[in-house]
Amino acid sequence: MKLKTIICLTLAVILAVSCLTGCRGIEDPVPASDPAGTKEPQVKPEEPVPAVPLSAVINAKALGFSAFDNQLVEYLKQAGRADENFTVSPLSFKAALTMAALGAEGETQAQLLEALGFKNLDELRAWYATVLAGVDGFKEYFEAMEKEAAEYASFFPGASEGQKITSAYWVVNSVWSNQDLPGEFRQSFLDDIAKTCYAEAYSAKAAELADAVNAWVNEKTNGLIPSILNDASETSAVLVNALYLKTGWDGGFYKLGDRDFTTRSGEKVQKPFMEQTSHMAYYKDDQTQLVSVPLQGGMSMVFVLGEDTGLAEKLAKAEYKLVDVTVPMFDVETSLDQKELVNYLKLMGCDRMFTDGAAEFDPLYTDSLYVEDIIQKAKVHIDEEGLEAAAVTAIIMVAESAEPGEPETPEIFLADQPFSFYILKNGESPELLFWGQIVN
Repeated sequence: MKLKTIICLTLAVILAVSCLTGCRGIEDPVPASDPAGTKEPQVKPEEPVPAVPLSAVINAKALGFSAFDNQLVEYLKQAGRADENFTVSPLSFKAALTMAALGAEGETQAQLLEALGFKNLDELRAWYATVLAGVDGFKEYFEAMEKEAAEYASFFPGASEGQKITSAYWVVNSVWSNQDLPGEFRQSFLDDIAKTCYAEAYSAKAAELADAVNAWVNEKTNGLIPSILNDASETSAVLVNALYLKTGWDGGFYKLGDRDFTTRSGEKVQKPFMEQTSHMAYYKDDQTQLVSVPLQGGMSMVFVLGEDTGLAEKLAKAEYKLVDVTVPMFDVETSLDQKELVNYLKLMGCDRMFTDGAAEFDPLYTDSLYVEDIIQKAKVHIDEEGLEAAAVTAIIMVAESAEPGEPETPEIFLADQPFSFYILKNGESPELLFWGQIVN
């Protein structure tokens, strides 16, 4: 019998958004720190969550994003999360699966592409290119603002620099191999992910691999996700994708103090609220009330009260109005570590990648692999200064063996009851970076 080794393909896709006072501009990723020290390993429970019926994904309500995103949100609600505060990053999950698809072949690759909604690898690569283009667009936005500020200062040397916003957005990738175990990445795979995902390759000894990867993850998430690996001594390889974003609200919020929030069960609890009155996209009908709060750099955060079916269509119908927005400041953190993502993909028809002896990842590694587990950790924080969010997705594989007009009365958007939220990268086809709900 062949000796079975463990390989953890970890794709950490991290998105962090934060509005802070500081200097306006783009920050470069800082180098990875010493691996020793502050990492808290993520512990996976042994038992998976109860199975969810196939109808949870087949009959998922249309939010207006990709079918993959719509079905993932509905599936997680039915997987025991409907009455909890939670968040998930569809983008993180899809980016992780992108790396896996680039290293797959045959029916395994075909199932992955179909689940993701792509006909072939060319379409997948084109989608990932739009993710990277969003990074470039964000950088250009702030570079233009810096240039404008510099030109203004040259004409008015004594003028105050005013408030400055520190902003950053990067997508960085790395792959790691275990020097003490057999097997290695195929060069063709490394070339492909370098071209498509800008990934760099590293290696470490077995005893140092987890600390090295965790230090990289911690650094690229600004400490929001301190670790993703526990004991990696039997891990053959790790693939990591980190996405970081920090920006501010286009218009400022101010604190209101603690107010009542009615939970889904009807209980009233105290939460700190904030308020902003400004012109923004607003929509209301008998089932839905939503407002899209703009963020600098081509981002937005959509708050939804009531039914969110057909969200994209409703956003398209939204009118630019004066809106008084009152929402709670919150922190929400979710660990999807009970086979939720594995079960979701199986319901989507991706079963071959999880089957020992049937998974086809030969283009990725010199040993035969199949996926044992997929885990995601996600965090979202918002306050009057901005929002900060991060997500890490790990795929674990084992070897076989407007102009002023008439005065307006503002619309009122008061989220003092359960609501959902969407963090979007704006564009012709908005990309859903994070979804979440606050119900308690």
